[in-house]
Amino acid sequence: MPSELTLRLRVDPVTGRREVVVDYTSDADALPIEHEDEHRRLAGKVIEGGLGNKTVEVSRPVEEPAGQTPAGEQPQQQGITNKT
Repeated sequence: MPSELTLRLRVDPVTGRREVVVDYTSDADALPIEHEDEHRRLAGKVIEGGLGNKTVEVSRPVEEPAGQTPAGEQPQQQGITNKT
């Protein structure tokens, strides 16, 4: 399966805080470190100023090992939040 990048924008209606969710699926033969490096590189390209920008907060929820997600629940993706 080829690599795939999906972007989602979520806006909190109360605070106006914006969150870009970058969901990346890498090639099946990619090592975990290769996957993580490419995920960060691609996410940095879509965020103005890159991930090192002081107005950007990068978060990544702790994920359960594969096969440990309870039935009916979806694994969480990495979120990038604009602090302004």
